[in-house]
Amino acid sequence: MIWKALSDPTRRSILSSLKEAPQTTGEISESFKHLSRYAVMKHLGILEKANLITVKREGKFRWNHFNPEPIQQTYEQWVSNLLQLKYVAAQSIEKMGDTSKTISTTTVMVELTINADRQRVWQALTEEAGQWWKNKFFTSSKTREFVLQNRLGGLMYEDAGKEEGQVWAMVIGIDAPRSIQLRGQLSPKFGLPAISFMHISLEESGSATMLQFTETIFGAIASNLQTDLVENWQNIFEQGLKAYVESGS
Repeated sequence: MIWKALSDPTRRSILSSLKEAPQTTGEISESFKHLSRYAVMKHLGILEKANLITVKREGKFRWNHFNPEPIQQTYEQWVSNLLQLKYVAAQSIEKMGDTSKTISTTTVMVELTINADRQRVWQALTEEAGQWWKNKFFTSSKTREFVLQNRLGGLMYEDAGKEEGQVWAMVIGIDAPRSIQLRGQLSPKFGLPAISFMHISLEESGSATMLQFTETIFGAIASNLQTDLVENWQNIFEQGLKAYVESGS
């Protein structure tokens, strides 16, 4: 919920103004004159639901107060996770006896517009991966189908039959039909150990849907990894998902 609340630039601007001092809803509306009072109330409702603001009523006034605790907790959790990953990666490199590898972080992002409503794109993304994930994107010639188990703890993997295949990632967060988060590990050809966090979000854009894919990788990373990943993921979503959905399949 906190990520959804912070994803909108208007809500981030509201929080920035509330950091200076509490404000009434009327004062906030005056600062955002390009928005209707209804729109301002909707943004405030999302921020309140995410516990990023607290509301106190005094007579006819609704005072909005910035609450930094959820952001601080999220920051501390991410720092803790990164420190644990750094320790695991360092230990793995040491066990491999390869002291030449260094631990680093890289982030890749892909954005594209799909001419279909968000619910249809979500359905294709999470329930029909086997229909649009092309053979040329498989890591093995033995792979029969690509699978994304649409549930917490589910796997994104290549099924080669006979209990063989390749796990790409595990689902660690779902906010249907808006976003899905996954955590995985890169294959040896990219240089191990490397842990990957993927986030796919879908935003409505009129009658179309804006897909944003972000992957952050932490570990021993090959020098050409970022360029290769951007190209590969762009092809996967454009030639695979986008083409499949827009063909009316």
